[in-house]
Amino acid sequence: MKLLPLSLALFFSLFIFNPAHAHTVAGVELRETVPATAERPELKLNGAALRELYLLIKSYVGALYVEQPSNDAKALLASETHKRMVFHVMMKRVSARRIANALQEAMVLNLNEEEHKALSKDLDKMVSLFEGKMHKGEQAFFDYLPGKGTRITINGEVKGFIAGKDYFNAMLSMWVGENPVGRTFKEEILGSNLSKHKSQLADN
Repeated sequence: MKLLPLSLALFFSLFIFNPAHAHTVAGVELRETVPATAERPELKLNGAALRELYLLIKSYVGALYVEQPSNDAKALLASETHKRMVFHVMMKRVSARRIANALQEAMVLNLNEEEHKALSKDLDKMVSLFEGKMHKGEQAFFDYLPGKGTRITINGEVKGFIAGKDYFNAMLSMWVGENPVGRTFKEEILGSNLSKHKSQLADN
């Protein structure tokens, strides 16, 4: 069931529009914490970065929320804890399927042939969940639930679930793996610009 406009606005307000406790990337304000629920503990912002295409087109702002922030990519991938990857669309209007295909292509760069084969059905399922158009300001969440798998939510609507940890790790490797979408992007997801932001807040 789709959320009503007011409900959708309230949904997004959990992650943006709180300057006193927000980290800003490319004009997008992201909360430094995601409130705890009955399902999981509070998550903290590990880092956030802008993904650009050809150094000209702003594609999305990515943000990683974890239980315990870390600048160690291997530790983040190994930890069996709750995590959330947020994709905040920056393009005015884009095919949702195009976004999914781009994610799939980036994920494959961090998979060997055997891993790619093992995840092929999961990757196809992910692509199938992205339908219609997405617009600037809309969001997709990839929530990892320890011992279970990844829940995919687009604009507040749960679209599907992919079991196991391998799929989420392939997603996260796209940002912090050996072949990330960008070296600076990886550094910022690992908190390089977040530390500077917190220092500035402390000085104010």
